[in-house]
Amino acid sequence: CTLSSLKAQDLFTTAPPPEKPPAPILQNIDSRNSHSLNGTWHAMIDPAVFSLNDLLHFAERHYQPQAGELVEVDLENGLTLRVPGDWNTQDDRLFFYQGKVWYKRDFYVEKSEGQRYYLHFGAINYRAEVYVNGTLVGTHTGGYTSFNCEVTEQLREGSNLLVVKVNNTLSSDDIPTPRTDWLNYGGITRDVHLITLPSSFIENYKIQLAPGQDDFIQVSIRLNGATSGKIQLDIDELNIHQQVDIQNGDGWLEISVKPELWSPESPKLYEVSLTYESEILTDKVGFRTVEVKDRQVHLNGSPVFLRGISLHEEAIGSKGRASSYEEALELLKYAQELNCNYVRLAHYTHNRHMLRAADELGLMVWSEIPVYWNLEFGNPQVLEKAKLRMEEMIHRDQNRASIVFWSLGNETPVSPERNDFFAALNRHVKSLDPTRLTTAALVFGGEEIQEMAKQYYFPAMQGQTIEKWDIHIKDELAQIVDVAAINQYFGWYYSGFLASAANLDPLVARKVMLDNMSKIQFHVPNEKPFVFSEFGAGAKRGLKGSSGEFEIFSEAYQATVYQKQIELIKNQIGLVGTTPWILKDFRSPMRLKQGVQDYWNLKGLISDNGERKQAFFVLRDFYQELADK
Repeated sequence: CTLSSLKAQDLFTTAPPPEKPPAPILQNIDSRNSHSLNGTWHAMIDPAVFSLNDLLHFAERHYQPQAGELVEVDLENGLTLRVPGDWNTQDDRLFFYQGKVWYKRDFYVEKSEGQRYYLHFGAINYRAEVYVNGTLVGTHTGGYTSFNCEVTEQLREGSNLLVVKVNNTLSSDDIPTPRTDWLNYGGITRDVHLITLPSSFIENYKIQLAPGQDDFIQVSIRLNGATSGKIQLDIDELNIHQQVDIQNGDGWLEISVKPELWSPESPKLYEVSLTYESEILTDKVGFRTVEVKDRQVHLNGSPVFLRGISLHEEAIGSKGRASSYEEALELLKYAQELNCNYVRLAHYTHNRHMLRAADELGLMVWSEIPVYWNLEFGNPQVLEKAKLRMEEMIHRDQNRASIVFWSLGNETPVSPERNDFFAALNRHVKSLDPTRLTTAALVFGGEEIQEMAKQYYFPAMQGQTIEKWDIHIKDELAQIVDVAAINQYFGWYYSGFLASAANLDPLVARKVMLDNMSKIQFHVPNEKPFVFSEFGAGAKRGLKGSSGEFEIFSEAYQATVYQKQIELIKNQIGLVGTTPWILKDFRSPMRLKQGVQDYWNLKGLISDNGERKQAFFVLRDFYQELADK
């Protein structure tokens, strides 16, 4: 693919083409008539700020330069990249790269009369422009949610050209912002499919228990390409064989039936079939209830303690982004070995395979969008971006029984604008899905740490004995969501800077913190239930250290912090779950201690290659103790 001849003034035209919003999200692509476009794609790095390559969409498929003609753009004969996959771990030049990369591949189509064609992308980080045979067919912003473009009119019979411009550069009004504690993986990071559909088809559907009930199933369906019709719903195992009438494009049905409920102990899934004319969609759907009652989280009417772990969407080994079902399953199997019944999928929406695997394994899920650290909370456009990310996440995963929490964000600084932002976002989520709980991870810090230090920590450093350290959460966000979530790192972060501020010996300061962790008790306003959404410590796998259990980054010290955190956990009232940070070491450009971190966040209980650290077994045994109660 090369640039065709352009007018002289075109050479100085660098403005991007107008945005073309993607089509409505197609649900359940695994049950569609689809052709995978995964594989090896041609690619070209485009680091220039002002580049002729922005005009690539004018390219002609079969253009061949004439002898003597100067051509300086060519997507052939150079870089190739695996799709799905991040570019960072595929080419050394791209490891820390933030900018534009062009992707290109050819594909063949035998077009059929009366059929519609869509390109579906599981995710592209962060901005994408999609061109088919030189025509812009769709744009998308947001690196962790799926989108699709209708290409019925642009496809040719036979060979076709697909070009995608990907840009992972983040700005201050993006979600997330440029500053994150994970590697900003660029590229076409999830599956790509060409989907063939009839002229009218089922676009989206929701099948779940009625809110607060376990004996009524509610079904809602949206049709695309027709405003009326009938859709056959079949759930053989429940003896359900009913039609859903579609009017004005939508249909709704309520069925009196009492299904076996999905749970971690028995992750029951039912085979569901939806038939509309020539189209048949199949799915595996579980039914369960989740609610807050008597300061506890109730699953299927009974209290449940959420024995969890946090994880990033990084594969075991050197690959980078986890993109396949097998990679998702490998990560979640470690969670099962820890005796978890719950996982926090941080800090963005994970791929569809992770949710499917959680459904099948019986792992409850916290799913979130990357509202992370310091966003422009007073910017109305940022709120609209957050709402759209939520819509994309919920529309894709609303039939996954495993999801019990929609999370609004993580560790955001307190301000009136931020509180208004989250109140609006919470209302939006509830309007989309009132059957699940909302949460958001608060950061324990700032004023709360100062108050703790003044009342308890510094007196303890002076030898005073205080039987209980009461910590009161004042963040208004705890009242906005259904279940409050607290990130806290006693034994890792706080003692260091407090010792420095008071000119105290760091080792003594750390020991005082560890010795008093069992006395700490958190209090959330209005006795709202809460989870510890993060805690932990870093450790380099195999590092024994020279000063015993107090050697920072040693496995022994990480294990000690976990033992002390368990003592803290046992002292809480209203705590309904934990997701320590984190299952696996993950790449982060913020972690700069050379010879130890080397751009890795080492708080994992396993190394990047899956080797278990000492703290893994500490948490595993504690969770087994809880499970046996």
